[in-house]
Amino acid sequence: VDQRTQIDGAKIVKEKEAAWKKFCTIQRTRKFLKRRRIRKESDAILKEVLEMDDATVISNVTVPKTLAEALPSDLEKRNADQRAIVVTEATGSFNMVGCNKAWENLCGFVECEIAGRDSSVLQGPDTNYAGLHDAVARLFEGEQKVNVVTTNYRKDGSKFINFLTLAPLRDEASGKMTHFVAILNDVGDKIKKRNKV
Repeated sequence: VDQRTQIDGAKIVKEKEAAWKKFCTIQRTRKFLKRRRIRKESDAILKEVLEMDDATVISNVTVPKTLAEALPSDLEKRNADQRAIVVTEATGSFNMVGCNKAWENLCGFVECEIAGRDSSVLQGPDTNYAGLHDAVARLFEGEQKVNVVTTNYRKDGSKFINFLTLAPLRDEASGKMTHFVAILNDVGDKIKKRNKV
């Protein structure tokens, strides 16, 4: 009886292991298909935005390479930049470390309000969370510039359609990734105008 119980027990363990492997395979397949669907949807929106006849929306947005380029210590130089720039940590919850005047004007927050906070202050019910997660995953996979279109929210609660460019910032000496830069571009009015045509 003991030997038969052991054989039955081993059989049950093998069946559970097989079921678990099958479950894991199904989950991985679902995640893959979901990511592929998200990328297709996001790419379609990006294509629509990039096809607009407007020089202010460019897929080749010039991105800073270092923290000093993204947020110059010279405030006059930093605030003269027309790109809405915010810099985050490259680890943890991606807390924001600084921004420029163009970002403050677009989002309604001032730098001292966002330092140490994560970007969830700009997110809400219509935010493209799946697209953002996918963009961050792509950023970590390739450590290069990525674009995503999402809906963000200003401090006053009003929303805007954001053509977001994300890229890594590197230490000049070591070349290691130290931060991320996000360049925001409100394209909502441009999309509305195009859809009216």
